[in-house]
Amino acid sequence: MKKMLMLSVLFLSAFAILPAQKLTILSPNGGETLVNGTPMQITWSFSKLSGNETLLIALEGSADFGPIAYSKVAAGALDWLAGQKMDGSFAKPAGGYKIIIELVDNDTAFDLSDQPFALAAPVSVVALMTPNGGETLEMGKDFDIRWSCAGQEGFVTLNLLKDEQPLGAIVENLPAASLSYRWRIGLPLANGVNYRIGPNYRVQVVWSAQATAGIAQAAVPTGQAAALLQKNSDRSDNPFQLTGIPEVKRQKSSTEREE
Repeated sequence: MKKMLMLSVLFLSAFAILPAQKLTILSPNGGETLVNGTPMQITWSFSKLSGNETLLIALEGSADFGPIAYSKVAAGALDWLAGQKMDGSFAKPAGGYKIIIELVDNDTAFDLSDQPFALAAPVSVVALMTPNGGETLEMGKDFDIRWSCAGQEGFVTLNLLKDEQPLGAIVENLPAASLSYRWRIGLPLANGVNYRIGPNYRVQVVWSAQATAGIAQAAVPTGQAAALLQKNSDRSDNPFQLTGIPEVKRQKSSTEREE
């Protein structure tokens, strides 16, 4: 009995001093300000692991969060467009973000960035001035869409968005230096799409160095295309609404009344 007790004590003591599996985030590890879409690497080290284990890498924050990618532990690094999540979208610019890594089959082996880092929006070559949100625009009326452009070279396309989704181009390939476009509200878009009165509209200005066919966004871009769009575009900061013009009956002339 005494011998069995001694063996149990030795076994438990040996188990207690076995080094645990360990993952350690190296970068980003806190204090950085990363510009969304900028190429960089997430790096880590490990110990007491074979390296063949699968690692889940994710973004955590109060403003946004989500999985980034899977990787083998032995890789030690992952090429990352800062802010990009597994679905191809980019996290909202904000502070308070951390990277978390953990083993897929053993969530007791994990690590977080020691301190939070920030994600910043890329500086765009264009900036939309009007409409910038809060306006009520009437169908059938003209409205001047205005923008500024660093260098004032190249071309811009103006897209209309509804409920955060692109509908099509209001106009394509305008000289960027023109800095304004008179929009007849209500005319069909370049792709033939008609739109109705209602809230939650925005205008998006997209810059390109050369005139490009089909520059209008027909779907939400992802990946590298989304990163480039962030740098080369801007949109209304807040939504505006479209309203209809009350029907006005034409007054009959005196000749028509006599008839």
